[in-house]
Amino acid sequence: MARKLAVLFFVTSLLLATALAGTWWYTYRLLQSINPAPPEPLPKLMPTTPVSPLQVRYQLDLPGRGEIFPALAASNPSDYWPVAILTIANTSPRPLLQTVSAEIPDWSRPSSKTVVIGPHETRTVRINPELLPQAYQNAEIRRALLEVTASSPENFPGYSQTRPVYLHSVSDLYWGTKFSNSQFIARWVTPHDPAVIRLVSTARKYVPRGRLAGYNLAGNSPAQLATQVRSEARAVFEAMRNIGISYVDSIFTFGNFTADAQRVRLPRETLLLSSANCIDVSVAFASAIENLGMDPVVVIVPGHAFTGVRLAPDSQEILYLDLTVLPSGSFERARQRAEYWLKKAPPDQVLVIDIAAARALGIYPIPEPAAQRS
Repeated sequence: MARKLAVLFFVTSLLLATALAGTWWYTYRLLQSINPAPPEPLPKLMPTTPVSPLQVRYQLDLPGRGEIFPALAASNPSDYWPVAILTIANTSPRPLLQTVSAEIPDWSRPSSKTVVIGPHETRTVRINPELLPQAYQNAEIRRALLEVTASSPENFPGYSQTRPVYLHSVSDLYWGTKFSNSQFIARWVTPHDPAVIRLVSTARKYVPRGRLAGYNLAGNSPAQLATQVRSEARAVFEAMRNIGISYVDSIFTFGNFTADAQRVRLPRETLLLSSANCIDVSVAFASAIENLGMDPVVVIVPGHAFTGVRLAPDSQEILYLDLTVLPSGSFERARQRAEYWLKKAPPDQVLVIDIAAARALGIYPIPEPAAQRS
């Protein structure tokens, strides 16, 4: 009997010890999941020993000779340049952290970019500070200053330089080599400008019932829509003729790119002064057409420019008009004159800038002055 009791006591003790051990292990794992062990420290990205300034070389270049065309500065055209390029050469055996800051006081927001330059590596940093609204109200080329600094956390400032730059008028367009920037003329097409809105309002006098519906002719045939578009284009033409717009050849601009740049009046200036050259009057007409919800085009041929409107959305049929016949020429004469230029110019030298396509590429109108919006 005593032996049986001893065996029973031993088994009971063993089971109790096992249960206690299991409970302890469960509690331990639970606490671990609630309070995990602290993670191992991350490896340091930069060495504790700073790179000597003597082992860093800087070179600041102004690829556009310091000239800034506001209409192109934020549009990323292919044939254009950043305001400046800073080249940083790290000749040390350690990586180098650099923060490059730049600003054109009174004309741009401060910009900042941080780069890591590997041992014995050379990096270039494109500098393009975002222009302030007043840069889009500037009417003449003027001198400004570009301030550039580059530094590392343990060496501030490592580099600092101020260089003169030249801010062009908002009306100056750098066409680029062989008119490679021609699509950016869409920035001069400003359908929401108050002067353009007034022109469209005047055009209502020259259509039946004063209705300018754009492409909105639900249920009508393509031929009827084309007839309406021609009628509305004629109305805008007559409104511009009523203003008395006459031809003035004024294209000169200052700077180092006079052969590839041109002063283009914004529509508000053309409509206010009642004077324009071929490209000025073309973008003014295109602005009114886009305001009506239709698709204008601007056509550039050697030595000349004219405009047009698609007769339906995505249509290949375009009504072309040369508005340099204003103020005395008729609508029919404007159409004939445009057709003359299309026949005269070699096909490979005819540039048709589709404003709707330019908008799809993110080429939007030049901002109007704050005073115009108020």
